[in-house]
Amino acid sequence: MLGLLCAVLVALCVVMIAGGRGPQEITRHHTDLPPARVNVNTADAAELMALPGIGERKAGRIIAARQGKPIRTLEEFAAAAGGVPAETLQRLRPYLIFADDR
Repeated sequence: MLGLLCAVLVALCVVMIAGGRGPQEITRHHTDLPPARVNVNTADAAELMALPGIGERKAGRIIAARQGKPIRTLEEFAAAAGGVPAETLQRLRPYLIFADDR
């Protein structure tokens, strides 16, 4: 009987700590940075869209732009995407590779 009472008290404490909200869904926000570096000259659209500030349209523009010539600098990357704010570019800098491994 004492064991059952302890189990109920522990369960009640857990509910109180969680605020009665139940399990919470963990979502990944688009602003999360990718776990690895991305080669802008070989990445597919999904890999490019994992970068913050790069959606489907910008990814398509980057892929189209690199068909003519490889993207070699951060500035070329921003232009190929159709414009990327300077603050976003600085956040992206450590995650971008500009190798021409096509």
